[in-house]
Amino acid sequence: MNDVSPSSFVVAKQRRLSRTKAVASALFLLMVALFFVARLGQPAVPALSWLQAFAEAAMVGALADWFAVVALFRHPFGLPIPHTAILPTRKNEIAKTLGTFVVENFLSEEVVRKRLGQMNLVVLGLGWVKSAAPILAENLCRMVPRLVQSLNHEEMSGLIQAQLERQIYALPIAPLGGRILEILTAGGKHEVLLDEVLQQAGRLIAEHQQAIQQSIEKEVPLPEDVLGISLKGFKEPIAEWIADKLIGKVQELLRSAGTDREHPVRRRFAARVAQLVAELKTSPEYAAKGEELKRELLSNAGVRSYAANIWAEIRLWLEKAARPDSGLQEKVEKMLFEGVATIEEDPAFMDRLNVWLRSALAGIVEKHRHSFGHMIEERMAAWDGREMSEKLELEVGADLQFIRINGTLIGGLVGVLIHAISIFL
Repeated sequence: MNDVSPSSFVVAKQRRLSRTKAVASALFLLMVALFFVARLGQPAVPALSWLQAFAEAAMVGALADWFAVVALFRHPFGLPIPHTAILPTRKNEIAKTLGTFVVENFLSEEVVRKRLGQMNLVVLGLGWVKSAAPILAENLCRMVPRLVQSLNHEEMSGLIQAQLERQIYALPIAPLGGRILEILTAGGKHEVLLDEVLQQAGRLIAEHQQAIQQSIEKEVPLPEDVLGISLKGFKEPIAEWIADKLIGKVQELLRSAGTDREHPVRRRFAARVAQLVAELKTSPEYAAKGEELKRELLSNAGVRSYAANIWAEIRLWLEKAARPDSGLQEKVEKMLFEGVATIEEDPAFMDRLNVWLRSALAGIVEKHRHSFGHMIEERMAAWDGREMSEKLELEVGADLQFIRINGTLIGGLVGVLIHAISIFL
C-alpha cells in the first residue's frame, strides 16, 4: 500500500480548484465571443438574435455567480464592497455557529445513543485487539525501557518509601496481631503447638539432668562437716535424689499435660491465649505499644534502604523483561489473545459489557459535547481570516465553480426564453 502524504492531497485539491476555475472562466469568455459574433453578424443573419440573447444573459449569469462565489472568500477586485469577504470578516460568528450546529445536530444525546445502539463495541474492540495484537505487544515492550529511563530513580524510591510508610501507619498492629493469633488458634490449632512445647521441654530436662543435679547440689544447705565429721560425701547423693524426684515429677506433669486434653495446664494455656487475643484487639496499652513499634520501624534507616532496593529490583526486572530475547513480547501477545478468547466465550458478559460501554460513551459525549463545539470555535477563531478563507476555498471552491458554470448556462437559457417571449408579445 502506497503512503500518500497530506501535502499530496493539498496539491490535488489545488489542481482541481484551478481546473474548475479555468473551465468556468473559459465558458464566460466563450459567451463574450459569441455575443460579439452574434452582434456583428445579426444584420446579415437576423436569426443570430437568438444567439445574442443567449450569450448576453449567460454573461450576466456568469458575472453574477462569479461575484457571489468570490464574495464568500474575498472582496471582488479588492474593493471593500459591503457584504463581501463574508468568511474572513465573519469568521468568529461562523465558527460559533458551526460549533453549535455540530453539537446540536451530531452530538446530541439522542443521536449519539442511537448511533452507539447500532454498534457492537465489544466485537469491534476485540477484533481490533486481535488484528493489532503483535503490534500492541511490540509497542508495549518498546515503551518499557523508555518509561524506566524517563523516571527519576530517587523520586521512585521516595514514592515507594512514602507508600510503605502510609501503609504501615494505617496498619493497626495490635488488633491485627490479635486477629492473626485468633486465626492461628481457631479450632484448637494451638494445641499442636502446646504438644510440641511439652515434648521439647521433656527432652530438654532429660538431656540436662546432670546439669540440674549439679545446680541442686550447690544449693543443698548441708555444712561441709559437723563435729569434725565430713558431710561432703552426702551432698551428691542427696542432690541426685532431689534431682531424680524433681525431674520425675516434672516429666510426669509434662506427660500428663500432653495426654490429658482437659489438664489444668492446657486449660490455663487456652485461657491465656484467649485473653491475649482479646487484649490485643481492645487494650489501649497494646495499641500504644503497636504505635511505638511502628514509629521505631519507620525511623529505621533500613526502611529507606529497603524502598530503594525494591525500586532497583523492579527497574532491573523491567529492563531485562524488555529485551528482545526475554520472550516478554510473545507472552504479552499470548495474554492479549487469551484475554480476547475468554471474553468471546461468554456472550452474556459481552452483552453486559456492550451495554456498559454504550452507556459510558454516551455519558462522556453528553458531558463533554459542548467542549467539542468550543474546540471547533476556538480553532477556527485562532485562524487568520485569510487563512481560514483559503482553507475553506480549497475544500469547497472547486464545487462552487460549478455554480458559475451552471449560472452561465442557465442564464443563457433564460435569455433565450425572455427573447422568445418578447418576440411573441
